[in-house]
Amino acid sequence: MSEAARLDAPASPNPNAPSLDHLRAVVAAELAPITHEIDHGGLYPAQAMRALGAAGLYSHHLHATAAQPSIGAAIEAMSAVSETCMSAGFCTWCQDASGWYLEQSDNTALRDALQPGLASGVQMGGTGLSNPMKSLSGIENFKLRGTRVPGGYEVSGVLPWVSNLGEGHLFGTVFQVDDTHRVMAMIRCGQPGVSLKQNAHFVALEGTGTYSVLFRRAFIADESLLADPLGGMVKRIKAGFILLQTGMGLGVTQACVDLMRDANVTHGHTNKYLPRQAGNFADDLATLRADIAHLAQTPLEQAPEYLRAVLQARLRVSELTLEAGQSALMHAGARGYIEGSPVNRRIREGHFVAIITPSIRHLRQELSKPELHPVAGTVH
Repeated sequence: MSEAARLDAPASPNPNAPSLDHLRAVVAAELAPITHEIDHGGLYPAQAMRALGAAGLYSHHLHATAAQPSIGAAIEAMSAVSETCMSAGFCTWCQDASGWYLEQSDNTALRDALQPGLASGVQMGGTGLSNPMKSLSGIENFKLRGTRVPGGYEVSGVLPWVSNLGEGHLFGTVFQVDDTHRVMAMIRCGQPGVSLKQNAHFVALEGTGTYSVLFRRAFIADESLLADPLGGMVKRIKAGFILLQTGMGLGVTQACVDLMRDANVTHGHTNKYLPRQAGNFADDLATLRADIAHLAQTPLEQAPEYLRAVLQARLRVSELTLEAGQSALMHAGARGYIEGSPVNRRIREGHFVAIITPSIRHLRQELSKPELHPVAGTVH
């Protein structure tokens, strides 16, 4: 059975999968004590991210480390991290996405060399696909241009806002050679011609190792290419790329439900008049988790109705996260409006879920495409 076929098969429980309870214990020990410093001080939690990697956080969806790879298990693990700190949850998604690109690459030598380190957290990785995904949807132009040279490509340009980066970290991105030729490659921060620059400060997720990446005639060797030409690579990674993101919103929504319940301990007598209660959000969250778990069983499916369902699920996550943050604030009242309050952080994190590529507007644009709404009886 091919790797693609194995990933298309519904995942069975894996007795060797990392324990979610153990992961939560590592989150409590390594991550929870530093969340304020991450959020307000911009601390990149390198030690915690590596400890979480050692606990198996990044390994669920990769053949290099899982007997039965499961996107669904990776989403649940990311959700558990995001309940405590979505900055770390976002870094987790970046790390998971790097491994996922290698999972779908035909460059087996590159996959074999890099994937084990990414899965264990020994090697940290990011994803530079925000600009390429928007470019392929006609929202903006490709920021990186490549020219063929002996043994590889010479690439120049500036890639804005790539996350989970640091010296020696890896990230996957796409550069354009001409109007029809695009190439996907794995880049190492600090390699000749590749440098990092921090030129923006955000209202949340400052501690995520987010930089602009400057390419100045950087040589990208053939051995580092994930796909040349890009071809069907985007179709192979797209559903998994989008589904993995849902772990962030699911975790933040659960945290908001917990905040509503905490507020009700002292203010339940007046909060009961609010139109949406913690139980309403918990029910919506449970339904959404189940729908995502079902979709995550077949991340390589290409049918239009499947891709439409993936986009719709991702959109529902964004909208539910925004609604839950607002409701948490209404439940907390003025206490939630204080700088540094847990509610304040969750609202800011929730808005990031809504704007990260694909953002709400990008998702709605994708969902409007005729090819995702085939006429009954049409052959594809």
